[in-house]
Amino acid sequence: MALVQLSDVAHRFEGGPLILSGVTLEIEKGQKIGVIGRNGTGKSTLLKIISGDLDASDGRVTRRRGLKLAYQEQELVRDPGTTVRDEMLMIFAADRAREARLRELEDRLASAPSEADQARLLTDYDRLLEEHRTSRGYDVDQRIASVLTGLGLPERSWDQPITSFSGGEKNIIGLARILLADPELILLDEPSNHLDLDGLEWFIRWLRQSEATVVMVSHNRHLLDLTVERIWDVGDESVTSWTGNFTDWQTQKADALALQERQWKNQQRIIKRLEFQARRLRDMARAYDDPGQAKRAKAMLKRIEQMDVVERPNDAENVFNARLRSRSRHGDIALQVNGFSFAHGERVLFDDARLEITFGQRVCLMGPNGSGKTTLFNHLLREGSWENPILRLGHSVRIGDYNQIHHEVMDPNVALVDWLQDKTGLLHQPASELLHRFLFARDDLDRPVSTLSGGEKSRLQLARLVHEEANLLMLDEPTNHLDIQSCEQLESMLEEYDGTLFVISHDRYFLDRLVDTVVEVQDRTLTRFQGSFVEWWTRRQALAAERRAGALSLHAQKDAAPRVKSRADNIRLREEKKAKERDHRRLRNRVKQLEDRVAELETEKTELEQALEAAYATGGNPDDGPRLAAQLQTVRTDLETTYSAWEDAAAAIDEH
Repeated sequence: MALVQLSDVAHRFEGGPLILSGVTLEIEKGQKIGVIGRNGTGKSTLLKIISGDLDASDGRVTRRRGLKLAYQEQELVRDPGTTVRDEMLMIFAADRAREARLRELEDRLASAPSEADQARLLTDYDRLLEEHRTSRGYDVDQRIASVLTGLGLPERSWDQPITSFSGGEKNIIGLARILLADPELILLDEPSNHLDLDGLEWFIRWLRQSEATVVMVSHNRHLLDLTVERIWDVGDESVTSWTGNFTDWQTQKADALALQERQWKNQQRIIKRLEFQARRLRDMARAYDDPGQAKRAKAMLKRIEQMDVVERPNDAENVFNARLRSRSRHGDIALQVNGFSFAHGERVLFDDARLEITFGQRVCLMGPNGSGKTTLFNHLLREGSWENPILRLGHSVRIGDYNQIHHEVMDPNVALVDWLQDKTGLLHQPASELLHRFLFARDDLDRPVSTLSGGEKSRLQLARLVHEEANLLMLDEPTNHLDIQSCEQLESMLEEYDGTLFVISHDRYFLDRLVDTVVEVQDRTLTRFQGSFVEWWTRRQALAAERRAGALSLHAQKDAAPRVKSRADNIRLREEKKAKERDHRRLRNRVKQLEDRVAELETEKTELEQALEAAYATGGNPDDGPRLAAQLQTVRTDLETTYSAWEDAAAAIDEH
């Protein structure tokens, strides 16, 4: 039985247009589904209807009885004193209560007056112990640490109140809460928006290994390619289900549109032919007063009415229409960072950091969340100038900046056309025309900024950039709130842009397409890599693999840690020791199996790399190349997953 079924569901908000109509879908156990579509088409509304947070206007939603479902909270609101650790421990309230009961039974066992009391207490204790072991109650702290660290939230922040975190960090905390709750069905709305690259890769591995059913709205094409097996395309009030990942969907949809175009053209030719013949027959009927010809003409028109009409495919991209132009410049230097140092209190973010970017380069700034990327951007924007010896801009540099935190650059109470006029100096009419090119209608112009969606605010910032004609663009997560079509349009605009690009982004597709230099915040300095993002990422992964291989070698040489002996006169401790020994043996066997699997995969990877090289060498068979490349990618993914599983198992042994 499906976990959730939607039958002919429709929805409209009170006084608003129809958002969804005739939606019939099923969610089967274990599926990973990606939900895509333009901003405002109803993706989040669909998730809320599935979760039960929103009642559909029409149709039926059926959820399996007892279904354990978790829906990502858009804003995590908690009591002022609640810390991250408190929030995570709330999930395991039952495990903590059971652990307290076990401690109580241990005390009572130690002082039980008779063997009968001891036997009865031991029975209760064994039952609870098995329940605790089955529910993984012993590794709660490890599970919390694994998820929080994996998603990029450092341990030093776990005892801080949730209210002290930024909106993006709260989203990460909310995502961690859902993953730790271990529900059957997980509903996520843009889960990767505030994850850094390492956090995203950890999340991808978690999704690939998890048995949970996941439905997620996302515009992250890298995430959708690596994790989902079905795409729900939301648009024109309907939801179309496609088999495969994002790339599969692109191919299938293009093929479907091409087929529909051919079918539409063929039908139009037939219709035109029938209409022409009907006109001739009507003319003949009038000229010769022939009722038979008129009857034949009427029959032909009837044939047209009875056709199953093929709709013309709507493949026209409803995207903003603009170009990014840059002003002329003098000299080669776009910006220089000469010995920049900065600290938040006692925490040093930069210490004598140095960087030079020349005109025309396309540079991305990488580093984990909290490493200081946005801080460096803000200092360059506020203090950078030709006269500043530390944060120096080229003599003719004109900066255009994009801030991912919209409220920092937008007054929520100002109408959007007034905001654009204030920032650009444009009169009302040209400002309105510019906004129209970014898909804002006439009725939108007087809307307060506070009523705009994240995607609309992004388009408003981009409209300002188009007018500024900057020759250095500094963009902080420009694709975060854009839908996929808008991301692709922005990428096309930036490909044609002839100025300098300095960008912070975790969008792999965006970076793969645009970047020729990677600068990483590393050890409080700036480390430069000259090459594409793919080349930098491949090198980074190879170095990480070498470190893991070294850790495996060291671990293999370690002797098992000595165990603390239990008290001979305590029955409970004796039983617990036996259970720990069994668990330890199981973990060691698991580590050995994973080490053997790593060795197998490394061998297979080497063989495939050699075979791929031979296929494209002189005398080889290049037709084998795509198949071998696909196999190699699969092996690399399996190797990464196996390494991750080994790290978890090895950590469990160390803590056991």
